[in-house]
Amino acid sequence: MNKNQTLKKARELGYITGKQLHSHLMRDKEFRALWEAQAAERAIRMAIIQKRIEKKLTQAAVAKKAKMHQSAIARLESGEGSPTLETVSRVLAALDATVHVS
Repeated sequence: MNKNQTLKKARELGYITGKQLHSHLMRDKEFRALWEAQAAERAIRMAIIQKRIEKKLTQAAVAKKAKMHQSAIARLESGEGSPTLETVSRVLAALDATVHVS
């Protein structure tokens, strides 16, 4: 089954794509405000993930360098919880990376 066939079948079953869900949710003022308020946090998470992948490091390797558990790196990358500035700083140092705020 190719991509178009899969999407057609999903629509027939009442499923929607992630983009469609996001578009629908963004119509809600409260959701939109929350989404926009978390933009900086998402950008930092994505930068950390990109840098880790660029350096070909596993979450476990970053955790070891940062003297943390792998599960803490997984939570940070997934957006679960709100990591402290100290935690983010330790991960950035382990990746030899910086974040620039503008």
